[in-house]
Order: sequence, then C-alpha cells, then structure tokens
Amino acid sequence: MAAAERRLWSVGIPFALGAALLLATVDTGIAVALALAVGTLLAARLRMWALAACAAVWTAALLAVRVLPGPYDSWAGRGVLPVLAGYVTVFLLAWAVGRRLIDRRDDGERSRPALSWPSERRLLTYLFVLLGIALVTATIRFRGTVPPLLADNPDAARQVLREQSNLVVGLLSEAWTLGMAVSLLRALSARGRALPVYYALTAVFTVGAALGASKNSVLVGIAPALIAALSVRRTRGRAASFLAARTPVVLLIGAVALGAAVFLGGQRTMAGTGAFETEFRARYGSNALTSSAGSLDLSLSSSTETFGRVWSQREHLEPRYGTYSLTFLGSRVEPIVGKADLYGLTSQLSQPYLMNTATFVAIPLLDYGPLGAVFFLAALGLAVGATERWFEFSRAPAGQLARAFVVYFALFGVYELYPLIYPTWLSLVPGLWVLHRLGRSAV
Repeated sequence: MAAAERRLWSVGIPFALGAALLLATVDTGIAVALALAVGTLLAARLRMWALAACAAVWTAALLAVRVLPGPYDSWAGRGVLPVLAGYVTVFLLAWAVGRRLIDRRDDGERSRPALSWPSERRLLTYLFVLLGIALVTATIRFRGTVPPLLADNPDAARQVLREQSNLVVGLLSEAWTLGMAVSLLRALSARGRALPVYYALTAVFTVGAALGASKNSVLVGIAPALIAALSVRRTRGRAASFLAARTPVVLLIGAVALGAAVFLGGQRTMAGTGAFETEFRARYGSNALTSSAGSLDLSLSSSTETFGRVWSQREHLEPRYGTYSLTFLGSRVEPIVGKADLYGLTSQLSQPYLMNTATFVAIPLLDYGPLGAVFFLAALGLAVGATERWFEFSRAPAGQLARAFVVYFALFGVYELYPLIYPTWLSLVPGLWVLHRLGRSAV
C-alpha cells in the first residue's frame, strides 16, 4: 500500500501541476487556486496539519472570487489573484521552513502530548477570576448603552461603543475570550466531576464575548480551543469511550460554531443601513439561507477584492515604513509613528460599498511596498512556523493554546492580519503565562 501510495503521489503531483499550467492559459485564477490545493495536499501528506488547513482556506478564498458571485466582486479582485497567490505562497513556504528549523532541535519524532492541567482548585479559581474581570469590564464598557448584541441596529451600537471605549477596557475585555478558550479546552480534553462546570463556564464566557455583536470575538475564543483539543493525545481508561468519539464531537462543535457565525454575519448585514447592505438585501431578499451564503462569500472574497483595489493604486501610495504595522498600539503612539487609517483607506478605495476589510497583504504592501511585502511575509511565515512547531508537543495547556492562537490568527489572515489590527494578543499572552505558572506551581 505504501509503495502504491508513493507511485500515486509521484504521478499525481506532476499531473496536477501540469493541469495548473494548462489552466493558466485559460483562467489564471483557477490555476493558482489549483496550485495552492496541491500545496494543501503536500502539507497534509507531510503531516503539517495547521499549514495544510491554512493553504486550504486560501484555496477556498481564491475559488470564491472566481466561482461564487457576490455584490462585491470586481475586476480588481479577479485580476490580483496571481499576485495574492504569490504572496501567500511566500508566507506558506516560510512557515514550512520555520517548522524545519525547530525540527533540527528535536531529539526525534514525538507523539501527541497528554495535557498536564493545574489542580482543579487552581484552575477554577483562575477561571472565576477571569470571569470577575470580564464582568467588571463589561459594566464599564456598556455603561449607559445597550450591548450591540441586543440592539436594534448592531452596527450603530458598535460605533457608539467604539467611541466611548479605550485601549485598557478593550484589553481587559479579552478575559471573555481567554476564559472561553481555557474552559472549552479543559472540557474537551479531560474528564472529572467538574466537567459540567467547565461547559457552563464556556457558555457564560461565550455569551459575554458575543455581547459586542462581533462573530470574530466568539470565533477567536472557540476556534483555538478546538484546534488545541485536536492536537493532544487521547487518554485511556474509563474515559476511552468518550474520548474515542472526541474528534467527531470537536468537529461538530466547530461546524456549529462556524455555521452560527456565518448565519449571524448574514443577518447582521441584512440589518445594516449602508449602500452595501441595501444591495445585499436587494440581491438576497429575506432568505436566511441565501443571505448566509452571501455572507460566507463576502468573508472569503472581500479581502481579495479590497486588496485588488489597494494593489491597483500602489503607485500612488507612499510607503509608511511601519506605521500600518503598529496600528495595534492605538492612537497614543501616533505622535511617534504617524497616523494611518487603514480602514479609512480601504473603505475609500472600495466605494460605493465602503468595505473596510484590512487584508492580509495590505499592511506590508502599504508600509514597505511590493518587494518589502515579500520580506515581511517571509519573516512572518518563519515566526509562525517556528512558534507553531515549538509548542506542538507542549504538555502545558497554555502552550497548546498559544500554538492554537497562532494557527487561528494565521488562518484568519484570509480576512485580515488580525494581530496587527487588534491588540488582543497583548491580553492573551500574560493570561496564558499566568495559566502556565499555575500549572508549574501545581507540579
């Protein structure tokens, strides 16, 4: 079987690449998507599962631009596909190299780790402290306003919230995200008498994160926990029957979470009042299924479409040499690094729809130009690959969650370069470090 598999790969890969070259003469967009699909299969065959997942997401994004019709589709998105695919390939190859650099420091092949959790008392104390911080922050954040999740116009409520919020409140609000991830990972990775408590805490943290009516705030907590749960070893004993079915359970939770996020995204767009939302309603009516499909196409293709507009104007945009890359630091550093409104720029280029997607390659392109973006993405890929491999065999829940967050942010790059836009990780890093220290102290 192994020999037959090798023969199949030796024949299949050149055939697929040849098909991609042939398609390039007919439809370049489909050709580059097929080439990325081949890269996905190669990464999966080498058991680089996170890298394969990222390549698969980018394959879906490129195909969405060429296959799924949507209100935001334009010549700019279709024309920029080969350029974007080239940048993504640089990032993915650098990711693979980063993994190999860490591999050289390994003593040999290691199996999936079994997590070593802090004592039940320490872990529950940690989670309830996070919950207390989150509740106090929510009280401050939503003072005098209705949470966007409960408002008639979520977008308007979010704008009011954005104007009265600040960096400190925003960072402390990430207690919802961190509590959600830790509770869900604990519930999925081990059993015990307190298991219902962890599921209940997961639900509470999820509702709290959703109060801002942002599907990203929920996904950034749930998705890393699911990634980490799939990366650790199954334990044996009386829990074997439960854990044997854990992968389907995790995949089911992931599918439900993704489906809910897509559905809510479609409904939020239907409730908007802008020019884009008006055309969205005219195209999809009040049908929940078609509007959800349109929202999925929007999430997959809007980044490419917006990047296409930025790319078409690149000769008229002066490099800012790091200003956009430091957006996450907020307005307080503007006197030092300069002011750059990335969302304002991208929305202006996407008139009349005013889509303000900060795309994966837009930040390095605007900061360092087309060639500088290549080096930026290569360095980013090396960092992601090395970090992902470094924590891959960690027995500490904090280490596995750190790896999962890195993987998720890389996957989310199909929409925007999240860590450079939002300072979420500035809260997650110290929170995970405290969890790590609690585990070491328990040992």
